[in-house]
Amino acid sequence: MDLTAMICPHSSVPEKKLKAILSFFGPVKIGQPWFMDKPVPLSEAGAVQVLHPPEDLKPSADFRKLLAECREWIRTNYGKGFDAIQAFTGEKLRGEEASWEIRGELRHKESRLHDIRRQYTLKWHLHLHLFQEMEGGAREAEALLRTLKGKNSPLKGAIEEEGEPPGPLADLPDSEGRLILAEAGVNQVLEAWFSVFEDQLQGEEVLLTLSPPMFQHLCEAWEEWGSGVASEAMEFRAPDFSALDLHEALKAKGRFMNTRDGVLLKEAVLKFLEGNFGITREKMDGIDLKGLAAQNMSIRLKHFYPLKQSSTNKIVRHLSGKTIGLLRGEHCDG
Repeated sequence: MDLTAMICPHSSVPEKKLKAILSFFGPVKIGQPWFMDKPVPLSEAGAVQVLHPPEDLKPSADFRKLLAECREWIRTNYGKGFDAIQAFTGEKLRGEEASWEIRGELRHKESRLHDIRRQYTLKWHLHLHLFQEMEGGAREAEALLRTLKGKNSPLKGAIEEEGEPPGPLADLPDSEGRLILAEAGVNQVLEAWFSVFEDQLQGEEVLLTLSPPMFQHLCEAWEEWGSGVASEAMEFRAPDFSALDLHEALKAKGRFMNTRDGVLLKEAVLKFLEGNFGITREKMDGIDLKGLAAQNMSIRLKHFYPLKQSSTNKIVRHLSGKTIGLLRGEHCDG
């Protein structure tokens, strides 16, 4: 059985992070909403599979115009906050959804459930597109912040004291521990992602996120809305070959997976995904990663037992019986 990962809810991932994911998982899938033209790194090499929503959830070509209007409004009104963005996009969507309702009345042959799902596809796609743009902007800002924090102090070498003075921006906090959206916005993005890609989700794959606060948000949603149904956690370290080119990284992964430690680690993770939680720690204790790679990464898994009854929370309903994962590594932020 393969260790399959589906990226959630990101629609684009930097190449270095994808190579980090491929250092342990494979195949790796990433979902992109319709009309997202941003290429996915490594997809042409066949290392990453790009998935799209079903054809019947594809918005009309007018969606591009709607998206352009929302982008322009956000560029000129970004400082007004997420609530203002929601108000603007909601106003635009009301007109589009109303026209869909009129067209839906003329097509009696389609089921009501299908009509409802099709009606909301505009909103879902818009949320995913705008989230992707905001993530891209936050990623660029974080890269710039890391560069600025690494700048030397202008006093370096000018004073004779033990140790060098820190750079002027060295004490600025990282943004990795914060969500780029308010809680309501995160919920809408997750609802949109699960709604448009639910047909592509398989039970045995890990829903892998690269955002610690997004992972925490999903865990907290389950604790609040999971009706007391338990979850199981697992955390381990694995070699990170993202510093290599793709061909060499995959060769290094293959060598590791064929070692005793690689076999033990994969078996432990597969047992966890299959629901055998009691023997995981015993298998992990004997694994030694020293010398296998220049750097390692941490992978945290959280498995949610199937709900005994349907939850009123849409996100939690989709998490039922699923496993989510968080990948973290100081060298895979590229």
